[in-house]
Amino acid sequence: MSLMPFEATDASELLGARIRTARKARQWTQAELGERAEISTNTIIKMEAGGLAIQLGFYLKALWALDLINSFSSLLEPLGQSAGEIALMEASMPKRIRKKKQG
Repeated sequence: MSLMPFEATDASELLGARIRTARKARQWTQAELGERAEISTNTIIKMEAGGLAIQLGFYLKALWALDLINSFSSLLEPLGQSAGEIALMEASMPKRIRKKKQG
């Protein structure tokens, strides 16, 4: 089993802290956030602790419930590309990338 890179662990812990801070700023309990995001309280607890085994979908639901989903989405557009622009770019790319045979 390979270890998780430190940067990934740090990012997960930072995301959990951001969720915890946003929840507390709204004066919501972990149970209230779980109810609004349709996630169990135990999952919220693990998420806020920076759990790496939590499915991305749960993080997205929590961010949505906290009205932070647009902040997350902006991380996915480092070049300022919209989903439509990405689709156009992908349409001009090969469908498969294969290694060339050596020999």
